[in-house]
Amino acid sequence: KNQVEQSPQSLVILEGKNCTLQCNYTVTPFNNLRWYKQDNGKGPITLMIMTFSENTKSNGRYAATLDANTKQSSLHITASQLSDSASYICVVRTLCSPGT
Repeated sequence: KNQVEQSPQSLVILEGKNCTLQCNYTVTPFNNLRWYKQDNGKGPITLMIMTFSENTKSNGRYAATLDANTKQSSLHITASQLSDSASYICVVRTLCSPGT
């Protein structure tokens, strides 16, 4: 059964500190993994899109890792700011076979 789990469920950190969010998944076949940031009352913003062959990717103060073998991804936020207060969502997309 395909599942995506994130941890921790919630996190409080001091401004200026670094933090890491985890995403574990059992989705197969794997197409890509996406990290989104969603502010209260707004739509999600794409932070990162990672494919099977990408181990690391960065976007400003955000950096993501992906281990396709262990089916884990991490999102690292460096020098957190008040504007980082949001919901972070990990989405794993699967490959669809023709005709589905």
